This record gives sequence, C-alpha cells and structure tokens, in this order.
Amino acid sequence: MSSTSAAGLQHHASPRSPIVAAAVAAASALGSASVGGSAANVPSWTNKRSPIHHLTTSQDVINQGKCLCGEYIRARLKRSGLLNRKILQRLRNSMEHCAAVGGGVVVREALPILNGMGEELERMHPRLYTNVSRQISNEPWGELTEPDTVGYLLHVVAKDLFRSGITWGKVISLFAIAGGLAVDCVRQDHADYLQQLIEGTADVIEEDLSGWLVERGGWLGLQDHVHPPQPEMSVTGWLSVTALTLAVIYVVSLFLRVIGASYIEPNRSATN
Repeated sequence: MSSTSAAGLQHHASPRSPIVAAAVAAASALGSASVGGSAANVPSWTNKRSPIHHLTTSQDVINQGKCLCGEYIRARLKRSGLLNRKILQRLRNSMEHCAAVGGGVVVREALPILNGMGEELERMHPRLYTNVSRQISNEPWGELTEPDTVGYLLHVVAKDLFRSGITWGKVISLFAIAGGLAVDCVRQDHADYLQQLIEGTADVIEEDLSGWLVERGGWLGLQDHVHPPQPEMSVTGWLSVTALTLAVIYVVSLFLRVIGASYIEPNRSATN
C-alpha cells in the first residue's frame, strides 16, 4: 500500500486497539494448548508429520500464505453461512495464481492445521473474532467505506500484534482476524473487498513474517508447532541403552541360576 493511501486511511483505525491485547492473550493460550498435542479441531491424521523437506524462500511463503488466506476465508465464510456461488467464484478468481506458483502440496498439508487451530480460536473467543471491523475502526458501526480500508486495518493490527515478537499462535490469530474481516465485508455487501483483504494479508506476510517463516521451514513449520519432533537418540544414548539391557539380562540370568541351584541342592540331599 502506498504512503498516500495509508495517510488517507489513517482515520479509519483506532490506535492501540484493544483487539490486539486480546488477540495476543488468545494466541498465547492457543500456543500452550497446542504444543505437544493437537488443537481440538486439528484432524488426527496430522499426527504424521509431512516428509516434505525442501528449501523455502521468502517468495514461497508469501505466495503460499496468500493461498492459505484465501482458503481460510472461504472456510470462515462457510462456517458463518455466508458462502454462496458468487462469492466462491470471486475467491477462486483471487487464488488463480496458486496453481501457477506451485506449493500446492505445502498448502494442502498446512491448511487443515491452520483451519483447525483458527476455528479453535474462534470457539474459545467468539467475541474477539466477530464484528472485527467495529473493534478496530473509528467509522460508525465499523463501516468499511473503501476497498483499501480492509487491507489497511489488517496492516495496522498486524504491526501491533507482532510488535513484541512473532509466534505461531499470533500468526494463526492474524488469519482469524482476517476471517472476521471477511465476514464483515460480506455482511456489509462488500464481497468485492475480499481481494484487497487477501492482498493485504500477503503484504503483512511479506513485511513482517516472511523471514521468520523461512527460518522455520515455511508453513510446514505448523506441523512442528502442533506435533514437536521427537529428539533422535545419539550413538552414546544407544550404547547406554544397550549396556543397560545387557546388564539387566545378566542380573536376571544370574538370579535364575541362583534360584535354580538352591532348588536342585535340596532335592539331591533328599535323594541321597
């Protein structure tokens, strides 16, 4: 977004919106609940971590994040009973680039986790992720008056949300906020703003998240967040386990020999 557009939209956003503090708290709660286990709505098959390993670039995570945002918005609108054929086609048009840029496997692997954890956030904090535009806009009733407004509002919230650091919980919370804004767009009869919302999310990923995501293997890092990989045992560890096993076997065999000898000797004495 240009500086001119940002200046023109400055009056739409509330400074230090309370939604950010609530979103940070919600993200922290989600993070502690999901690490080492699975969020309630994450499909059980995600217990198996993907074997996909490849170099991830900043452009990869931006393109894939844009696709994930479009898919998340579609799922959110469907949950809210607002997805119709016209809106679905509009979203498909917004995501035409997804097939061209590749990364479809990554999106398919990450999307169920993102949707599941996002839905869990919505369930845990329904007021936070509903009527989002009212919470972050100074306009009466949170009215979205211009196409660029929705992207700018998300940009302002993201800057505040990630000011103190980035976590997977905050990233998922950003998608949940975008989903809430998508619901507001449709309910205000501005389904044509969805494209700007998706583009705005991509801008946030590019400016604030791309480096962090690349360091964590891209969007597939969600799998490590939900199901942390088990540490591999070192050679020393294996030797220790082997030595302990042999020691136990030796002690058990020695014990059995002693028991056997004490049983046989009385029988010999009785026979003699």
